[in-house]
Amino acid sequence: FDGSYLVALQASKAYLKISEQANEKTEILTREAVVNAYGAVLVAEKSLLILAGNVNILEKNLHDAQKIYENGFNEQEDVEQLEITLGTLKNQRNNLEKMKGIAYQMLNLALGNSINTVLVLTDSLDTLATTNIDLGLLSETFNFSNHIDFKIAENDRESKRLLMQLERSKALPSLSAFVNYGNQAFSDSFSFFNRSQQWFDSSLLGVSLKVPIFSSFSRKARTAQARIALETSDIRLEETKQRLSLMAQKAKNEYQLSVENYTTAKRNVQLSERIEKKQRIKFFEGISSSFDLLQAQNQLYTQQQNYVQSMLDVIAKKVALENALNVSNK
Repeated sequence: FDGSYLVALQASKAYLKISEQANEKTEILTREAVVNAYGAVLVAEKSLLILAGNVNILEKNLHDAQKIYENGFNEQEDVEQLEITLGTLKNQRNNLEKMKGIAYQMLNLALGNSINTVLVLTDSLDTLATTNIDLGLLSETFNFSNHIDFKIAENDRESKRLLMQLERSKALPSLSAFVNYGNQAFSDSFSFFNRSQQWFDSSLLGVSLKVPIFSSFSRKARTAQARIALETSDIRLEETKQRLSLMAQKAKNEYQLSVENYTTAKRNVQLSERIEKKQRIKFFEGISSSFDLLQAQNQLYTQQQNYVQSMLDVIAKKVALENALNVSNK
């Protein structure tokens, strides 16, 4: 009988849970990292597609403006303004091409592939954003007891309890016993397989009892330290419970806001496209100035960026909400 041995048997289960829970936590974080990296690639692809369309329109506008200027129907400033805008867009496109390559490498890294692995993405940003709109998640009831972070904190509390129990067990006596049995022949020759060989038996039985009497108060101090660690883990467990509840509510609010921003951004892009188109027609008809056209173009480009970012936010906030609510998803 040994108290520390009995505690160790219980502790083995707790420490096994530590590895299992660490593996589950890693899977959750890896999934979130992959989703975000996948979304970043789609954002780069979508942004390049939008920039390519804007560049094509501006190149045509610049060509038309140069022809009009050559015929003396507008000013050189109008042509130069379009050249500035076109140059800026081309620089953005070139930079985004490089960023797209890095985004693919980051996705490979998140997937555990070689960074130079060729990937073919089967989703578009628009489709993925639409499929990730699930307002039913906002009505999901949060159960903190199933959350991996709470399980980790709960298991940490159990390990601290076992450590305190271990220190207490050291004050208990330990009892051990042993038995030894054997026989010998004491033969002068190798005759051990002879049936007539005579054997001499021997046996030994022993019992040992250890009773701790005095430990210079060190055992008492270690027990007090273990008790303080247990009380601290109790506080952390309650803190984890409150923190997870707040995180779940915060994730719901952020996800709902991301969906609302997506709807607004989509509408704003449509309005900005109509405004820019009208200003472009007015500009070439000589009704408005290049400054008005520039304002409309900048507004359109800003709204396009907001729209792309809003789609990424929907995807990212969705997986963050699922993790906060501990909702399993393939």
